[in-house]
Order: sequence, then C-alpha cells, then structure tokens
Amino acid sequence: MKALSLPLICLLVCWPLWAQSQPIPRKPTSLLLAHVTVIDSTGSAARPDMSVLIEGGKIKSISPTGRNNHDDDTLIVDARGKFLIAGLWDMHVHALSKDEPDRFFPLFIANGVTGIRDMGGDIPLPQIVQLKKEVYTGSRLGPEIFAAGPILEGEHPFWRFAIPVKNADDAQRAVTQLVKEGADFLKVYNTLSRSAYLAIASQAKQDRISFVGHIPDGVTPAEAAVIGQKSIEHLWGIPIYLSSESAKLQNMAAQANDEEDPKVARDLYYKINETILATQDSKKASGLYEVFARNHTWQTPTLVVLRSYAAIHDPALRKDSRIAYIPDNLLSFWNSMGGQPDRRNDEIQARLFKSDIAIVKAMHGAKVPLLAGTDTPNPYTYPGFSLHEELELLVSAGLSPLEALQSATIRAAQFLGVDELFGSVEEGKVANLVLLDSNPLEDIRNTKEIRGVVLRGNFLDKAKLDELLVHQRLSRPQN
Repeated sequence: MKALSLPLICLLVCWPLWAQSQPIPRKPTSLLLAHVTVIDSTGSAARPDMSVLIEGGKIKSISPTGRNNHDDDTLIVDARGKFLIAGLWDMHVHALSKDEPDRFFPLFIANGVTGIRDMGGDIPLPQIVQLKKEVYTGSRLGPEIFAAGPILEGEHPFWRFAIPVKNADDAQRAVTQLVKEGADFLKVYNTLSRSAYLAIASQAKQDRISFVGHIPDGVTPAEAAVIGQKSIEHLWGIPIYLSSESAKLQNMAAQANDEEDPKVARDLYYKINETILATQDSKKASGLYEVFARNHTWQTPTLVVLRSYAAIHDPALRKDSRIAYIPDNLLSFWNSMGGQPDRRNDEIQARLFKSDIAIVKAMHGAKVPLLAGTDTPNPYTYPGFSLHEELELLVSAGLSPLEALQSATIRAAQFLGVDELFGSVEEGKVANLVLLDSNPLEDIRNTKEIRGVVLRGNFLDKAKLDELLVHQRLSRPQN
C-alpha cells in the first residue's frame, strides 16, 4: 500500500529523446538594456529609466539612461516600459534523469528560470559536471545547475539510482563518494533509519557538505533542524508533528503503510487526515517555527505540487494546454495517479492543502526562510511554467510579491552560497536576467509576462523564446 501512503512520493520519470538540436545564442561583445525599470531583488525601490550595461557575461554598470558609455558594437535593446528582474531559480526539480535536459532545459529558459537545484536523478555525477561545463561555455542552452546526484536511502531503496545507507560505515562511504564525484549537496530520503540519518548528518558535517530533503519517520522536524538539515522539502512530516496526537498518528501511518487491503488502508488514511486537521496545536507550531528560524532551517514547501496531488481527480488538470510539452509516457503516468475518485477523500485533501497554505503563512510570520520550488516533473507540474504558479501560491500564503520574488532570486542564491554572483540585478553579478512587460511588484503573476531572457550576457528575445517553446511542443491527434 505504499502508493497510498500519507507522505508525498516525488516521482521521477525517464522517456525517449524527443528534442532536436537546440539553438545556442551567439555572444555579443556587449549588451545594453536601455530605459528599463530595475527591480534588483535586494529590497531597494524599483528604479525607472535605467540602463544596464552587460559585458563579458556580467553586469558592468547600472546607471540612469544616457549616462553610460558603451562600445559602438554594443547590442542595444530599448526596454522602455519594461521591468528587469534577476533570473529565477526553481529550488526543487528532478531534471537530471536520462534525456530530461534535452526536454526540460529549453522550457526552463523560455520561462525565465535560469537556475535549478536538482534533487535527484539517474544521470551520474560526472556527467552532471559535464552538463554544467556545457551550460557555462554556452555549448548547451540551459540553467545554472546545483545537483545532489543519487539520493541517500535506507536499506531497501525506493529509487533504483539511490545509494542504500544502513549504518555509519555505509554513510561514510556514500558521503565521501558523492563529495568526490562533485555533488553540491546531499539529498536524504524518508526511507532512512534514524541511525543511518544521524550517521549521514555526522559525516556531512565532517566533509563540510550540506544535506537536505525529506525527514525519516524516526526523526522529528525539530530534531532535523537542530541536527543541521539545511532545508526540508514539501513540509515533510510537519502536519503530523503539529498535531497534539502526533505519536498516535505515526503509529496509524505505519499501520496504513503496511495494510494490504486497499479499503482498510484508505479508511486509515482518512482517519489520519481528519485527526491532523482536528488536532493542530498552535503552541507546538510556534515552538517548531522558532526552532526553524533560530537554526536557519529553510523550507521549500512546493505548494504547486501539493495542490496538484490534492486535486488529482480534477478534470481541469487534464485539459491544461501545457500538456503539449509532456511526453506520452510521462502523461500516462500522471493520468494514472490518485486511484479511483473518492468524494470523501478528495474533500479532505482540499482541506489539507488549505492547511498547508496556513502552515506556510505562519512560518513566514515567524521569519522561517522560504524557497520557491515545484518538484517538477511530478503530476501536473510543468518545467519552467510551474515556478510562476509557485510564486502565486506563496503570495496567497502571505508573502508580498517582492518576498515571493526574492524566494526565487536572492534567497535562492543565498541558500546556495552564490549570492556574490547570482540572485540580484547588481553590478558585478552574472547577467542572468528576465525582462518583463509588467511590474511583478504590483501583481506577482506578471512574472509570466516575459519579453526576453538574458543568459550569461546573451539576449534571447521574445521571438527566440517562442521558438524554443514551439520546438518543444509535441504533436498529438485532436480528440
């Protein structure tokens, strides 16, 4: 009955190669974006009628239009009436399994996503290192990549590419191997035993590499924060922990996971969910969020995928025009999720999602640091596209449009430790930028109104971005 288990299972799917050769932009000597309003992500007020001069792939100067010097061969873009933001980061993706870079990377770029944190896939780390080099040199069109490589799991891994960790010796070998092969961080999974998790945390500290991900059943969210887990994904384990009957719920969840009769399991899960909603302890929540804030334990709630799972039987999901970008085998998998519709279960899933929004709102109020991530390609989360939906959901959870934007720009760069290079529109930063038709500070949905993308100094205009999208669409017979 694992397929019906309470925790969200993040699914990765591989498919045959569909993409054709990708157009690689030529590097201009320099680029000038003139008459643009700069929203730099630092919290400073928007600056209208500025000129941003880019040379060598970096921002050389930002000055009032007309006060800058540039070479005669500079490419000048009249950005009058436009808004310039830093390139966006999707901080929870699975885009590094076989053939996924060819399918996903153009979609990220066309949607202004110029950086990703990949949380596990089947491409070996040495190949990921090569992908990074290709993106850096411009031989491959794609986002900046920070990647975990194989997931660290328990004795019986869920994923075929995972590394099983049963004890301290396994933890030492696995962490050392991943560091040697170039992992940017470690991804831990909920299948780990408590002892294996603690051993990984200890070895990670010794090897000075961060670990992120899910939380095993034998570890509480508060413990994970104190132990040093840098980020928790999908609000993992938090709703149960916040219940005044959390111990009882853990036992019920274990029973439901082991139950062979689908009807009995479904009834157990319903009771679990009812209890979660009926027994939320506000004092316990305040204490947990204080621990998160004090230990700077980041949260990547991935609200967009939680919403998809909560509404998995909604026919509207299957009518989304963006399905044209999804290969048939992945689409078949999406359509198979959720089992038979159950009005009672669907109703409580909707209530649970509202509770998730409330949890994020309370976390934000307690100054818990938040990141924007989607968990694409889980069901009905679209590479690139869905990050904009995540920003909308974060605003619905109480973030201001600026704070939501920062969760996908400067906060992402700070989390990754690369804010000297990325995450804001400032002199000296790498020129990964997005040019918008409308002001995202007035309405966060305006991040979708993309007029152009600057990728390491290369300007991709609206026509080029549209070309990328057309190139990735799959032809299907009309019903």
